[in-house]
Amino acid sequence: MLKIHFINVGKGNCTVIDFPSGHLTVVDTDNSRFTDENDLTDPVEFIQEKYPNRDIFRLIITHPDMDHLSGMEEIAANFKIYNFWDTENNKTLSQADLDKAPYYEKEDWKTYQQFRKSTESPKCLNLYRNNNGDYWNSDNIKILSPSKALVKKANESGEYNHLSYVISINYKGTKILLGGDATTAAWDEILEELGEDELKADIFLAPHHGSTYNVNKDVFQHIKPKYVVVSVITGVDYDYAYYSTMANKVLSTKHYGNISFHIDDNGKIEKIYVQKNSDK
Repeated sequence: MLKIHFINVGKGNCTVIDFPSGHLTVVDTDNSRFTDENDLTDPVEFIQEKYPNRDIFRLIITHPDMDHLSGMEEIAANFKIYNFWDTENNKTLSQADLDKAPYYEKEDWKTYQQFRKSTESPKCLNLYRNNNGDYWNSDNIKILSPSKALVKKANESGEYNHLSYVISINYKGTKILLGGDATTAAWDEILEELGEDELKADIFLAPHHGSTYNVNKDVFQHIKPKYVVVSVITGVDYDYAYYSTMANKVLSTKHYGNISFHIDDNGKIEKIYVQKNSDK
């Protein structure tokens, strides 16, 4: 069975995947607001409760925004991490930049920079579309984005969402598509380079927390998901009306809390667990 958990971290994103191979994988992390009055979840506490005494086989940071990497210091202190996926981005942050966002901690950015130079535990891997490797192939992971061209575009423009990872997971015919904060330029390139079939998914994590600026209808008509998951904080709107027209169900962390899918060995979505009920 494959288990995938979309954690209710508020503004940011955190996805935890337990592969049948035993390769526990974390895609992004954010603990910047879990002490708010909102019922948010600390990723470290979630992993320790669900998967006690487990190491993290791979930690993937989709792109270098703080709401996708806050809490890295805590993760590094609590888990052995074997592999770290990152892009060759040139983003820098000064202390003044961090001081502008009181939710964020400079130690998380420092840990991120340390991981980027690490050669062992974790081993930093700069992976892009068309990379092939035993470790992610065994888990049926495919990197749809970024390409080297998108990394160059992001570094030259300072718009680092261009280089966000877009990851497809195919388990026994059920496909999961994790959109990161990918831009319309990235989705257009995926369609042009890989074609319509690569975009199809049963479970789709909406890019950039459901922002209308990352929705490209010409591309997303090919995804045709059964379920759309949106990681977003209370008080921030997202394009529910649009997503509800292209999926059987839209599940938002701000309405449902933590959201989990269990996919059995026949590729069937066996169970969907939500932390709380919602009228949506």
